[in-house]
Amino acid sequence: MGVEIVRVPSDWQHPVDEDGEYEVGAHHQPLYDMEDSSKTAFQLYENVSEGSPVSPVFATREALAEWLAQNGWAAEAIDFLLVNGHAPSRVTRL
Repeated sequence: MGVEIVRVPSDWQHPVDEDGEYEVGAHHQPLYDMEDSSKTAFQLYENVSEGSPVSPVFATREALAEWLAQNGWAAEAIDFLLVNGHAPSRVTRL
């Protein structure tokens, strides 16, 4: 799974279905319709499918980076993600 950093409101809750499961991709339209000024926080989403969150919402990119480090991400991978805004989960050489 690849991941991307998504700007979200600080109180963002990804849409869920009637069973409380994330609705894959359901964040696109609500976030698109919001003013950029209201999207002050950061959340990590998987992006191989239409996307669902894989992290809590963080007030800063630094807080997201700390969470990534605590969850086993290597420093190089965190730096790549923060610079590029997205990262592949694996690169295969042929």
